[in-house]
Amino acid sequence: MKSPTTPATLRDLIREGNRFTDRDFMNALGMGHLKLKRAEADPSLFTVAELQILATLTGHPLKRLLDLVTAEMERNPQVAEAVAGKIEAAKGQVVGRKIAPPGLSDTFQPAARVAAQPKAKAPKAT
Repeated sequence: MKSPTTPATLRDLIREGNRFTDRDFMNALGMGHLKLKRAEADPSLFTVAELQILATLTGHPLKRLLDLVTAEMERNPQVAEAVAGKIEAAKGQVVGRKIAPPGLSDTFQPAARVAAQPKAKAPKAT
Protein backbone atom coordinates (compact mmCIF):
# COMPACT_ATOMS: atom_id res chain seq x y z
CA MET A 1 0.00 0.00 0.00
CA LYS A 2 1.28 3.44 -0.89
CA SER A 3 1.95 5.91 1.85
CA PRO A 4 0.24 9.25 1.20
CA THR A 5 3.39 11.14 2.23
CA THR A 6 5.85 9.40 -0.11
CA PRO A 7 4.72 8.95 -3.73
CA ALA A 8 5.93 5.69 -5.27
CA THR A 9 5.99 6.89 -8.87
CA LEU A 10 6.90 10.04 -10.73
CA ARG A 11 3.28 10.35 -11.90
CA ASP A 12 2.08 10.35 -8.27
CA LEU A 13 4.68 12.95 -7.35
CA ILE A 14 3.81 15.44 -10.10
CA ARG A 15 0.07 14.89 -9.60
CA GLU A 16 0.38 15.37 -5.83
CA GLY A 17 -2.20 17.88 -4.61
CA ASN A 18 -3.78 18.29 -8.08
CA ARG A 19 -2.09 21.66 -8.53
CA PHE A 20 -1.49 21.26 -12.27
CA THR A 21 -3.58 19.98 -15.16
CA ASP A 22 -2.39 18.07 -18.20
CA ARG A 23 -2.62 21.30 -20.16
CA ASP A 24 -0.29 23.04 -17.69
CA PHE A 25 2.30 20.29 -18.07
CA MET A 26 1.89 20.24 -21.86
CA ASN A 27 2.48 23.99 -22.11
CA ALA A 28 5.45 23.97 -19.72
CA LEU A 29 7.13 20.99 -21.36
CA GLY A 30 6.20 21.87 -24.94
CA MET A 31 4.78 18.45 -25.74
CA GLY A 32 1.48 17.01 -26.85
CA HIS A 33 -1.01 15.07 -24.76
CA LEU A 34 -0.04 11.66 -26.17
CA LYS A 35 3.67 12.22 -25.54
CA LEU A 36 2.94 13.42 -22.00
CA LYS A 37 0.87 10.33 -21.23
CA ARG A 38 3.55 8.03 -22.69
CA ALA A 39 6.23 9.75 -20.60
CA GLU A 40 4.11 9.45 -17.46
CA ALA A 41 3.68 5.73 -18.15
CA ASP A 42 7.42 5.32 -18.87
CA PRO A 43 9.33 8.16 -17.17
CA SER A 44 12.58 7.14 -18.86
CA LEU A 45 11.23 9.01 -21.90
CA PHE A 46 11.56 12.37 -20.09
CA THR A 47 14.74 14.31 -20.80
CA VAL A 48 16.74 15.77 -17.94
CA ALA A 49 15.64 19.26 -19.02
CA GLU A 50 11.99 18.20 -18.84
CA LEU A 51 12.56 16.68 -15.40
CA GLN A 52 14.15 19.96 -14.32
CA ILE A 53 11.03 21.83 -15.46
CA LEU A 54 8.81 19.37 -13.57
CA ALA A 55 10.98 19.75 -10.47
CA THR A 56 10.68 23.52 -10.63
CA LEU A 57 6.91 23.41 -11.18
CA THR A 58 6.23 20.95 -8.37
CA GLY A 59 8.76 22.37 -5.93
CA HIS A 60 10.58 19.06 -5.45
CA PRO A 61 14.35 18.64 -5.82
CA LEU A 62 15.53 17.28 -9.17
CA LYS A 63 17.38 14.46 -7.38
CA ARG A 64 14.10 13.16 -5.98
CA LEU A 65 12.55 13.04 -9.45
CA LEU A 66 15.62 11.30 -10.86
CA ASP A 67 15.55 8.74 -8.04
CA LEU A 68 11.90 7.97 -8.79
CA VAL A 69 12.61 7.65 -12.52
CA THR A 70 15.51 5.25 -11.98
CA ALA A 71 13.48 3.19 -9.50
CA GLU A 72 10.63 2.91 -12.01
CA MET A 73 13.06 1.93 -14.77
CA GLU A 74 14.42 -0.88 -12.60
CA ARG A 75 10.88 -2.14 -11.88
CA ASN A 76 9.78 -2.06 -15.53
CA PRO A 77 10.88 -5.23 -17.38
CA GLN A 78 10.29 -3.70 -20.83
CA VAL A 79 12.72 -0.87 -20.10
CA ALA A 80 15.28 -3.34 -18.73
CA GLU A 81 15.03 -5.42 -21.94
CA ALA A 82 15.40 -2.34 -24.13
CA VAL A 83 18.45 -1.16 -22.18
CA ALA A 84 20.04 -4.63 -22.36
CA GLY A 85 19.48 -4.70 -26.13
CA LYS A 86 21.11 -1.30 -26.58
CA ILE A 87 24.11 -2.36 -24.47
CA GLU A 88 24.61 -5.50 -26.58
CA ALA A 89 24.31 -3.46 -29.78
CA ALA A 90 26.93 -0.99 -28.51
CA LYS A 91 29.29 -3.83 -27.57
CA GLY A 92 28.85 -5.27 -31.05
CA GLN A 93 30.05 -2.01 -32.59
CA VAL A 94 33.38 -2.37 -30.80
CA VAL A 95 34.38 -5.32 -32.96
CA GLY A 96 37.05 -4.30 -35.42
CA ARG A 97 38.38 -1.26 -33.59
CA LYS A 98 42.11 -0.93 -33.11
CA ILE A 99 41.82 0.27 -29.51
CA ALA A 100 39.34 -1.24 -27.06
CA PRO A 101 37.28 1.21 -24.99
CA PRO A 102 37.89 0.96 -21.23
CA GLY A 103 35.85 -1.78 -19.59
CA LEU A 104 35.11 -3.64 -22.81
CA SER A 105 38.42 -5.48 -23.20
CA ASP A 106 36.68 -8.83 -22.53
CA THR A 107 34.38 -8.36 -25.55
CA PHE A 108 36.98 -6.67 -27.73
CA GLN A 109 38.13 -8.59 -30.79
CA PRO A 110 40.64 -6.55 -32.76
CA ALA A 111 40.55 -6.97 -36.51
CA ALA A 112 43.60 -8.49 -38.15
CA ARG A 113 45.84 -5.89 -39.66
CA VAL A 114 46.22 -6.02 -43.36
CA ALA A 115 49.75 -7.21 -44.09
CA ALA A 116 49.93 -5.80 -47.55
CA GLN A 117 49.15 -2.15 -47.22
CA PRO A 118 49.36 -0.04 -50.37
CA LYS A 119 52.80 1.47 -50.69
CA ALA A 120 53.36 5.05 -51.66
CA LYS A 121 54.93 5.52 -55.09
CA ALA A 122 58.51 6.68 -55.04
CA PRO A 123 59.06 10.06 -56.67
CA LYS A 124 60.66 9.88 -60.13
CA ALA A 125 64.20 11.06 -60.36
CA THR A 126 64.68 13.67 -63.02
